[in-house]
Amino acid sequence: MEGRIVIPEVAQNLEGQFIDSDTFLHFVQDINDEWFLFLSEQDEAEIALTEYAYLLELPLSPYEPKPSPPIP
Repeated sequence: MEGRIVIPEVAQNLEGQFIDSDTFLHFVQDINDEWFLFLSEQDEAEIALTEYAYLLELPLSPYEPKPSPPIP
């Protein structure tokens, strides 16, 4: 899986910002505590028309999820 890495300040400032009436930005940390943004093809098309289009210029990078916590 690949996503776009953003700095923590970007993730914090843009978390929850709507790009249209029903789509919002959400960031996820990987195993190395890097913040990632994942966009579908539809999201990419929609975000290209917004002030957040610069996020599409970020290169795709491999994502390694954090391990799930053990179930008690």
